[in-house]
Amino acid sequence: MIGMRMRKALTGISLAVLLTLGSAGCASGSGGSSGGSSGALDPAGASSSGSDASPAADATQSAAGVQSFTFPSGVQVQFQTQLPASGPQRTAVIGYENYVDSMWAAVSTGGANTTYEKYIGGNALSFANSLISEFRNGDDKLSGTVVYFDISVPQTFYGESAVVQSCVDASGLNMVSAATGKVTGTVFDSSYQHYQEQVAVGKSPAGYWTVSHTENSPASSGGAAGDCI
Repeated sequence: MIGMRMRKALTGISLAVLLTLGSAGCASGSGGSSGGSSGALDPAGASSSGSDASPAADATQSAAGVQSFTFPSGVQVQFQTQLPASGPQRTAVIGYENYVDSMWAAVSTGGANTTYEKYIGGNALSFANSLISEFRNGDDKLSGTVVYFDISVPQTFYGESAVVQSCVDASGLNMVSAATGKVTGTVFDSSYQHYQEQVAVGKSPAGYWTVSHTENSPASSGGAAGDCI
C-alpha cells in the first residue's frame, strides 16, 4: 500500500484541540481504560482527557526528524505509506511516526524506554501509559507486528499543527508469557484488531512535533474507519 494516501474528512478531532497545539508540548500522566478478555485493551479509552505540559528540559532540536528505535526480537512496527515530500504534511507525519515508534518501544520494554515522553502528551500519553502498564510487571511481553497504512494529513493549521489519520492493523500483536513463551491474549480487544486512528499533532517549544490527542474508531463501525481492513 506504499504511496496510497486516502484523504478523508476530519471526524474525530475538534478544531479547538488543534489550535492549542502550537504551544503545547509533551505531557505527563496516566490512565486510559482497559477492557475485554486476557488483558486486552480498548483503544477507545484514549478519548479520556489528559493534561499538557512542557517538554523535558533536555529535549532539543536534535529530536526532530524520524527517530530510530530498537525493538526486541519478534516485535515489528511497519509503516506502509511514504512520507509526504515536504511542508507541514511531512513534518506532521514524522511527528506521528515518532509517536507510534516511541510508544511501542516503551510498551515492548515494559516502560524501560522512556523516549516516548518527548513525543506524546495529553490523552495520547494516557493511552500509551495504559498499554505500558499491561507489560510493566514483566509477566507478559509484547510479540508480533503492528502495521500502519493509508496515513494522510487531512488538515493543517498555520504550519504549526495538523490532523494525521491512519489505518492500524493490530491483528498481529499478542501478549506472550515471559516464562513459557505461549500466547496469553491479544493486546487490543476483538473490536480493535483493525481500527482508524486520528491524532492532533503540533510543534513543541523545542521545535519538533508531538502528539497531544488521539481518537480511535474500530473498522467495524463503518464510515471512513470501515476502509481500515
